[in-house]
Amino acid sequence: MILPRLTVAISLSLVAAPLGYAQTAAAPTAAGEDAQKLTTQAQSQIVAGDTVAARRSLAKALSLSPNDPRANIALGNLLLEQTRYPEAMDRFETVLATNQHSPEARKGELAAATSLALQSRQSGKEEAALLCLQHARESLPDDPVLLRDLGLQAFDMHLFAVATEALNASLAVAPDDPQTVYALARVEIDEQQTVPAEQHLRAYLKAQPNDASAHYGLGHLLQMELRNDEASAEFHKSIELQPVQTESYYQLGQIALEAHHDDEAVKLFRQTLARAPKHGGALTGIGIIDFRARNYQEAANSLRFAVAAAPEYQPAHYYLGLTLGRLGDKEGSTRELNLAASLAAEQQGKGKPMPPGTLR
Repeated sequence: MILPRLTVAISLSLVAAPLGYAQTAAAPTAAGEDAQKLTTQAQSQIVAGDTVAARRSLAKALSLSPNDPRANIALGNLLLEQTRYPEAMDRFETVLATNQHSPEARKGELAAATSLALQSRQSGKEEAALLCLQHARESLPDDPVLLRDLGLQAFDMHLFAVATEALNASLAVAPDDPQTVYALARVEIDEQQTVPAEQHLRAYLKAQPNDASAHYGLGHLLQMELRNDEASAEFHKSIELQPVQTESYYQLGQIALEAHHDDEAVKLFRQTLARAPKHGGALTGIGIIDFRARNYQEAANSLRFAVAAAPEYQPAHYYLGLTLGRLGDKEGSTRELNLAASLAAEQQGKGKPMPPGTLR
């Protein structure tokens, strides 16, 4: 049965009606009726579209034999179709408690749990989604899809240890699943585990060579390691596969900027801004180029837009502070430089700062 923590965290917050198949009252059973006959009758009623009668038949069947697999699975599937996910999970888990290998119960539990988790996420209840998937794992400890979804949910909540464990458990069951390999690489990038992240990204791209987002991700990782030639090749491949994007153009602009190839950089930043006018990184890049050229007023204009678009992007505040100093605004310069120093301290150890809009 569903544990109290799941009922409290999910069911009461998402399901208006109380849990349980007994919500549909079972009529008194007639002499000679048994669970198997009632389940067969219910299946015929479902085919005929009479779900109310089917629920009654199944409730009667379960009153006679509460653990009957056919009746529990039939009612679970009916509840699943009606999006009554916690109640459906109750039925499937009753079967799995005695037969963890039941294909029908496993399929139903996975569908109900992942649907309920998605419903929770869409309602802004991230913790409820995580609890739902963790609970379903008790009945499906070796289901690679459930484990992958659990890992991704934990990753979205920045629970990296939970995400890593779940994704590795998924790979132990399905070692060649490319989506799980890619998900683990994303966790490793955020954890700055660059060696395994690169290995997993390359393994994923071997299976999915036309994924523009993955080429971008590998390029970003290589750029973090100052392997700029290799990074550029990945960004160019990403653009070749998906020309309508911003982030690979931006990262190529960053590489050109760091190499002081300002003419090339400004073209790439303008390509970024053509599709994303409020891209904080590209606005900062153009501001830096104007600062280098001593076009301080133009630099200040771009950098003010940059800090408005990406207030957590430390380089924008730093260069705005330098620019305001050159323009004689000492108060503004001090404010921005202090803010830049504060952001640098907060972001220390979190990897290279990135403005919003990263292609994932």
